[in-house]
Amino acid sequence: MVRAGRPVLKLIRERKLVELIPPPQRGAVLEASGVVVRGSECFVVFDNVRQMARVGIDLDPASRANAWLGRRRAGEGYEDVAYSPHLRRFFLLIEAEKHPDGTYKAVIEECDAAWRYQGRAWADFAFETRQTGFEGLIALRVRGADYLLALCEGNRGLHGARGRTPGGGQIVVFEKNGRGWSRAGLISLPYHLDFEDYSAMALRGRRLAVVSQKSARLWVGTLRTRDWSIAGDGCIYEFPRTSNGKRLYCTIEGLDWRSADSFVMVSDLRKPGYPDRCARTDQSIHIFRLPRSTS
Repeated sequence: MVRAGRPVLKLIRERKLVELIPPPQRGAVLEASGVVVRGSECFVVFDNVRQMARVGIDLDPASRANAWLGRRRAGEGYEDVAYSPHLRRFFLLIEAEKHPDGTYKAVIEECDAAWRYQGRAWADFAFETRQTGFEGLIALRVRGADYLLALCEGNRGLHGARGRTPGGGQIVVFEKNGRGWSRAGLISLPYHLDFEDYSAMALRGRRLAVVSQKSARLWVGTLRTRDWSIAGDGCIYEFPRTSNGKRLYCTIEGLDWRSADSFVMVSDLRKPGYPDRCARTDQSIHIFRLPRSTS
């Protein structure tokens, strides 16, 4: 249930992704997993398709912006996408693959602003399994150096019940080192966050937003890049619910800022065992606004 006193996000508009772009094959689903906003366009990636799509931010089915980009690559899809305006590069996150050292590590693929593939590199952070790795990605430049911030899906970067125990949200900071991405820092999210998992994040200036799929909540706080830390407690927001208080947004997996007080989000396929009502908002793109009194 919604905790008393917590502000609730306001839905501006939303649309099923299949109304904007055709599935990659007949009858296929669109398991949206990440989104980045550039001007009037949204760039979306998917768990089940290793290719990026573009849709107009007005969510108009007739928009000429709506299209698949580049060449579809072999393999499963991406967990998130980030864009560096300084490098003019898209960074595409593959959650985890088996590394030659026997562990599971994320892979970062790159393509240029024209969506041409530029290569891939390992992110030097090991996970226990292939199923619980990184879920969110941010590209930023700090004092002339380029970094990637990667959000761990599980608390303390762990899998299973230990990863679902709240109080251990973390973001790993990476810096490019030759052909790979080496660890340059670790950001600990506030201990009071009661999130069971972490599915996406976005940064606007110093304002960091993080969403939990299982807890169906959004947190907004302040990032300090000088020491890779969080200033203060931030604020937790609830997603809108049904008229009788039931959870409606069950599969949010992608997030980016649209403006100083609004976000674009995308949703994955409804999971087995989830209530039927969750299908109303799955495989969709949504625009939410912060409540006026707290924005």
